[in-house]
Amino acid sequence: MNKYRLLGASALSVMLASSLPSFAQAQDTGPILDEIIVTAQSRAKGLQDVPISVAAVDANTIEKTGIVKIEDLTTLVPNFTYAETGITTAFLIRGIGSGVNQGFEQSVGVYVDGVHYPRGQQVRAPFLDLERVEVLRGPQSILFGKNSVAGAINVTTAKPTDYFQGSVFGSYEIEDSETVLEGMLSGPMSDRVRARVAGRYRDADGFQINQTLNRDEVAREELTIRGTVEVDLTEDLMATFKAEVTSFDAIGRNIEVENATPVNNPSSPFNGLTYPQILVGVFGQDASVLDFTQDGNRHSNGDNSFNDMETYQMTLDWALGDHTLQAITAYETLTYNEQCDCDFTGANIFLARLQEDYTQFSQEIRLTSPERDDFDYIVGAFYQSSDHTYQDQIVVESNSILIPAVNGRSPGAGSLLSGTQAFRQAQVDSTVLSAFAQVDWHLRDDLTLQLGARVTNEDKDGVRNLDVTTDSFGALPAAQIGAPLVYANVFGIASSNLDGLAGLGVPGAAGLVAAFGSGTVPTQNRNVTKFSPDVKLVWDVSDEALLYASWARGFKSGGFDFRANNRGQSASTAEAFQFGDEEATNYEVGGKFKLGRAIELNATAFFTEFDNLQISIFDGILGFNVGNAASSEVKGLELDGRWAVSNNIRLSGGAALTDFEFTDFQNGQCYGTQARDGSDDRFDPTTGFCDYSGLKNNLVSDFTGNVTVDWNAMVFDGYELTGLTTLLYKSSYNASQTQDPAGVQDGYVKIDARLGFGPQDGPWEIAVLGKNLTDEILKTYNGDTPLGGSTFGANSNYTFYSQGRTVAVQGSLKF
Repeated sequence: MNKYRLLGASALSVMLASSLPSFAQAQDTGPILDEIIVTAQSRAKGLQDVPISVAAVDANTIEKTGIVKIEDLTTLVPNFTYAETGITTAFLIRGIGSGVNQGFEQSVGVYVDGVHYPRGQQVRAPFLDLERVEVLRGPQSILFGKNSVAGAINVTTAKPTDYFQGSVFGSYEIEDSETVLEGMLSGPMSDRVRARVAGRYRDADGFQINQTLNRDEVAREELTIRGTVEVDLTEDLMATFKAEVTSFDAIGRNIEVENATPVNNPSSPFNGLTYPQILVGVFGQDASVLDFTQDGNRHSNGDNSFNDMETYQMTLDWALGDHTLQAITAYETLTYNEQCDCDFTGANIFLARLQEDYTQFSQEIRLTSPERDDFDYIVGAFYQSSDHTYQDQIVVESNSILIPAVNGRSPGAGSLLSGTQAFRQAQVDSTVLSAFAQVDWHLRDDLTLQLGARVTNEDKDGVRNLDVTTDSFGALPAAQIGAPLVYANVFGIASSNLDGLAGLGVPGAAGLVAAFGSGTVPTQNRNVTKFSPDVKLVWDVSDEALLYASWARGFKSGGFDFRANNRGQSASTAEAFQFGDEEATNYEVGGKFKLGRAIELNATAFFTEFDNLQISIFDGILGFNVGNAASSEVKGLELDGRWAVSNNIRLSGGAALTDFEFTDFQNGQCYGTQARDGSDDRFDPTTGFCDYSGLKNNLVSDFTGNVTVDWNAMVFDGYELTGLTTLLYKSSYNASQTQDPAGVQDGYVKIDARLGFGPQDGPWEIAVLGKNLTDEILKTYNGDTPLGGSTFGANSNYTFYSQGRTVAVQGSLKF
């Protein structure tokens, strides 16, 4: 199949469209679907009138299904995937997302009230008091500010009302001991001023047991407060001020270590032993480390993540005759501090500390014309400046078993590591300036040509340094001056100290610098200008049918590699520090249909080519291989629809067929147990890498689908039962970026259900919400256990596992 075969997919749409008038005449009575309004193209339009593959979730559905964060959308939106990894967050649309690196921009753009949230960590923040969430699939390069090469998530918060209202909500989940409290007040403060304030607090004990520390994990505490004020400055000018403060903290990680493979090396002192047997039997670590099976228990010396976000926004909406001028000014900050027991075991090996500080100022201005008979348009400009600093420390404490382990191979070398750390610092300053326009040219009453373009200039300055210091950030004492040599040999870390030792002629230092590169990277600059076009042809076949075909190109800007420990495949660390732009070309045909007043059906066929994919894959030691190393093709079919079966029953659902293939990816990282003796033709002995060409990306399922039944029934005079059940099916996928068979997750079915009771249209409700009633424990991310294979020769995997069945009791009051 190639891109031209997409034209065949439109044949069914044309036949269906031609049959609609007679069907509509037969369905002009009975139940009616409520219209869903979206702003996917910066105008408020009905979902059925927007020529984009978009899934919309309104406030009522968000409340009933218990959606509290972006991750929860995966149940309702086919072709959308979310996973937390060891150090970042991965979320994908149509199989494309960003790799594991703090230097990456996000391939899926997230926008809240028109403001770009660029950092993956921001996506972990909880939802609060929303009007709707839209998931737009495919490149969204024109009307969304930056880097939405795979798609966009458009979040709209609830606005102040011109009448007084309020609500309180409480929930308690039994298994996780999770408590959620929410409150909202909204109403007029004067004839010209309206305000809304909302808050949310969540506290949860966790669903796994850390046997090393004898506590439940992942424990979470979250608090979000938002205030919004609308002011009618004149009859034609309204200002909206919004401030939001969020903190979300986590203690622990939902990781289990498994698949321990015995050492197969007769010359190794550990031959025949598995990793847990080595850690406990040889090095005397805690007995909890022996648990290398998936059983809901983990062992770790402690992980935590403390995150704080602030957003301040002013939006001006000015009616200029029949045009509208909108200006969005925003300032946002993100700070997080994490400690990761990143050997992922309860043994004392090493730990990592990470800190990120991000500040961003953005300004967008757009002019929107009225919708006219001949043509209408949107034009605008966008500016963004940001400062991004990141640092981490790889710490070897004095009780680390690495010290005796390394001493066993090289007497005295391990002792050089005691109480030291590899300290990385990186900073990127960025400025973005772009102009955009979208014109709808109405060729006929029923035919529109939509032309869009965005020109973007981005300037980035980046610098990074990597030193070996004491664990209190001091200079190494004379007795440990050789520690950088050990960091290079054990961790593959090229530090700036290593350059100094080579300059002093210390034996072995020059060879290590030649092998791994320098730890000092001079300040570098990237300045690129890109043109992103978009063309759509939209045919309004009738009031009940719309067909469209589109072609679009988008890009995700390149940047600087924060996480590299050495030069990798590049000639130098300076060269390895920078990676280039990722580009996408998308072809799409689709149709949106109304079958009478009670049924809506949408279909989209797509073909997307990605070039210079930005990849970042863990190397099994402590580093990541980063660069523009791959190209891919993704093609598929997406369906969604709604049906008002009766006045009391609604059906909705969606499905996606996705065919993802790396067309060129020859330098993928091999997984730990991958055969290197010539029996596996994907392994290249000349490079030491594995060829992923012909394979699909991790976390990508060939098929996903969901069905939701929403119903209500009168049970007493004035009282009703409400119910909602969602069934999700997802075919198998591989959770491992290295294509390790141990990362394969079989296909599964999940069922969520809610039952509520209260007065019909009344002020209160009590409900029971069950999630994942089939109790599926799923692999969401998988990799080789750090240092297990590289240092001890004993391979195993760490795996993130999802939460099982939960049941919550809820109560709400609205006034």
